[in-house]
Order: sequence, then C-alpha cells, then structure tokens
Amino acid sequence: METPAATLSRAPVSTAAPAPTLDPDQVADITETIENELASREIDPLCLRWEDADDDGAPEWVGLYLRPADPPRLEGFVLDGDVWHELHAPQEDESGLGTYPTCELDVRDVNADGRTELLIRGRTVGDVDLLHIFVWREARYNLLASFAGNAGIEVANIDGSMEKEIIARWDAGDGLAWEQVHTWDGAHYGWTWERYSWLYADYPHAYLTDTPEHVTISFYLALADRNLPGAHRMLSSAAESSQAYDAWAAGFNTMLSAEVGSIHEIERVDDAATVSAQVRSYDNLDGYIIGRLWDVTWKVVREEEAWQLQQGNNELLDRWEAAYLP
Repeated sequence: METPAATLSRAPVSTAAPAPTLDPDQVADITETIENELASREIDPLCLRWEDADDDGAPEWVGLYLRPADPPRLEGFVLDGDVWHELHAPQEDESGLGTYPTCELDVRDVNADGRTELLIRGRTVGDVDLLHIFVWREARYNLLASFAGNAGIEVANIDGSMEKEIIARWDAGDGLAWEQVHTWDGAHYGWTWERYSWLYADYPHAYLTDTPEHVTISFYLALADRNLPGAHRMLSSAAESSQAYDAWAAGFNTMLSAEVGSIHEIERVDDAATVSAQVRSYDNLDGYIIGRLWDVTWKVVREEEAWQLQQGNNELLDRWEAAYLP
C-alpha cells in the first residue's frame, strides 16, 4: 500500500517516522489536501515530510519553500488537517530562515525533553549557515532557538549527557575555527563554552606560533591531537631544559582530551607577553572520565621568529564526572 508521501511527486518527501495504516481513500484525501493547499497558496515546496510534529500521535505535513522577495526568504510550514501553521524567523531578521533554497529539515527530539522539535537549516549571504528550532507549545509552533555561523553549525553531544549541544562555528582565520557551544538547560539553549578547533579536519595541522595567543591555542590543539612532541616544541628553551621530555610527557598519560577558549593577551613588554585562557580537560582516572575547567595564565616569550610558552599557572574552577567522552 502506498503512503501519501509516495503518491506526491512535486518535492522530495521523507517518511522517517512510521506512517499510520491508511486505506487508499484516506491516502488520496490526505494527498489531495496538501496539493490543494499548496496550489491555493502558489507554493512550490522544496521538500515535505509526513511526521508527527506536535506529539498528538498523528502525522502532519511539514515543509519548506522559498518565498519570492528581495532577497528571497526560506519559509517553513506545518499543515495539520486543514490548519496551516507558518514557521517564521523573527520579523526583524531580514534573512528569515535563509535566503537560498535548501531542503535540510529534521523532525526529532533533539534536547531529550520529551517533545518533538523541528530543525530547519538555511544559508544566507556571506556563506553564513543558519539553524532555527521550532517546538509546538501553547497551540502554536514557537521559535525555540536560532543560531548562525559561517563555518557550519553542528548538533552533537560533547559532554556525555543525553541532550545534544548546538555548536555554532566561525572562521577565525589561519585554519582555525572559533566555536560557541550552547547547552540545553531544560527550558532554553544557553551559551556555556567557547573553544578553538581546526577549521578543517585535514592532517597534518600547521601549529601557529606567530602570536602569543596563537601559540597558546596551538599548544592545546596539539594536546587534543595527541601530538605531545608538537606541544613540547612550543615550550621555550628554558622550559624545555627544566624537565626531560619523557617526564614532561608522563604528565599527560591520563589525558583524553583538551579544549581551550577565552584567549586574551593581557600584557606585553618587548619580547614577553602574558596570555589568559580557560581550558577544559578530560582525564581517565581509574576508569572514570573526569572533566575539569581551569583558569590558565601563561608567560610567553619570543625566541627568534616564534613565540614560545615559558611558564604557566593553573587555577581549578570546576570538576565533574562525565558519563562518557563523546
């Protein structure tokens, strides 16, 4: 037996959620309803999904289309029976859900709160990616959160919890990306962490030592890459000579990962500078994954053409046990 999605050929359709058992007449009625509604509104959909978008146990039509404007605006909709719901970005946002045609629409519970969310990805001028999340609440589809980033937006679990984080990535130049991590708190997505990463996942990476901030970032990226020799080469000659490499490397035996953010050069005098940062580290301690948040200050010196790390001070700000390391 064909589903309504299979009989509609105007746009790509996903039927990821199990479709209810329908007889041919019901299939024809459901298909005719969406076709008539789209025709009356002069909408040529980019994509359609036949899924339960409001958790009432029955599927609705969810779709995207490009509305003519200057610039064009990507719009979303839900057709529930004969009731039409628009999925709008804030009115003051001229980009809407995007200004280019896209068909990136997902219907799922992304934050493990027991409700279904509608995730719409778009793109606007300047190659900026957009993500808007809608949820059914109080008899309408509300905009739960929106994000932007010119180096992509990731939905991923990075802290071992059930809820997925939203990571908005921005091109920081020189092959680096600056990432804003937003975490679900039970009611909202809030900014919780920033970090640097590689813009692209190609290897080998070129570690930067041309500025005090860059060498600090590169040191922790090398640790995250498990490139201990590379990290050790970013130490000053005085720091290298103060401890043998094997003894220094042994200090990272339990380390699983490291992240660095909130980088600031707070002082520079001639060929010496002071850099502050926040660092998240994850270690395997007796089979438990322990996360720590550090406030770090580095004394950085210039040797020939490169800046090198000379002395660091760490202050522990937080400690927690992670369920697993994603």
